[in-house]
Amino acid sequence: MRYSHRMSLAEIPSRLERALGKAESGVIVLAVDGLSSDVAKQSWLSASVSTLSSTVPSTTATALLTSLTGVPADVHRVPGTVYRNGSGLVHAVNGAPAIPDLPTVLERHGATALARELDHLEGTWARALLRGTTRVPAPAPHKLAAQAEDPPLLVANVVADLDKALKDATFLWTYVNISDHVHRNGYDESVHEAMLRLDAHATRWATAGWTVIAHSDHGMIAVDPDPDLVEAWDAIVREECVIPSGGAGRMRWLYPKADRMEAVFDRVATTLGDSATVHHATDLGLPQPEAGPVVAVAASPRFPLPDPSVKFEHGGLSRDEIDVPFAVWQAVR
Repeated sequence: MRYSHRMSLAEIPSRLERALGKAESGVIVLAVDGLSSDVAKQSWLSASVSTLSSTVPSTTATALLTSLTGVPADVHRVPGTVYRNGSGLVHAVNGAPAIPDLPTVLERHGATALARELDHLEGTWARALLRGTTRVPAPAPHKLAAQAEDPPLLVANVVADLDKALKDATFLWTYVNISDHVHRNGYDESVHEAMLRLDAHATRWATAGWTVIAHSDHGMIAVDPDPDLVEAWDAIVREECVIPSGGAGRMRWLYPKADRMEAVFDRVATTLGDSATVHHATDLGLPQPEAGPVVAVAASPRFPLPDPSVKFEHGGLSRDEIDVPFAVWQAVR
């Protein structure tokens, strides 16, 4: 297995286009939600694996859109999971925010998409990702939920659906959702087993002449949010802000009242202490007014999360969240 230096997820469209120009049978893309670079390197034993850098924040809504359009959040205007849209907040995945009409690599090359969970979403984010693709109908939501609880079962179903679709397409993009399992269980043995099986099938497809490419959108890190910090964060929102906080997991931002921005910046820094670093949104390249101007980034497991029930989370800037695997399987001729 070979490793190379790190580049951005925005490199993926150009890499896919180069692969399409050289592929013998076609190109299969596996977009594995939530897989860490370390687990990929331990499991994708037959691939050439490099490390890319995720988006800021390191979250699915932002990262997948960047991986298919090749542009950062300040261009595609989806800076996280929850952000400002007009006078209130919108949820990127399910909501209907205005997203610029940006062509994706899938649309340009007429890809077939096995979008699975994404196929059931009606928000503008999913439409922006999948516009112009041929959609393979997804399993019912209850079947997808059961598969998400069992990563080897999930991979078996992804592989079976891909095998059926190969005869009718030369460019296939598939969503592989291990994220739900990792949020609850971390990178346990079932995740490693599932990725080893994915490696075996990718090798089989490559032997048949396909170029197989896999990447993730972000990794995850173990968390243990401090209830006192959760309460303190909520108090700042109530007392100092015009709307609730937004962000993505381990990166959260605030929308202070007009004359309170610097005071809120200082209060957040004092309140969160060594559990976070505090930044101005523009310093992180986050678009405004979508992102709030005061941004807290997790620096410890104690960071106050929007969902304190999860065991693993992402969104922040740690290596485990930002490092993203990019793997290629090709037949040796």
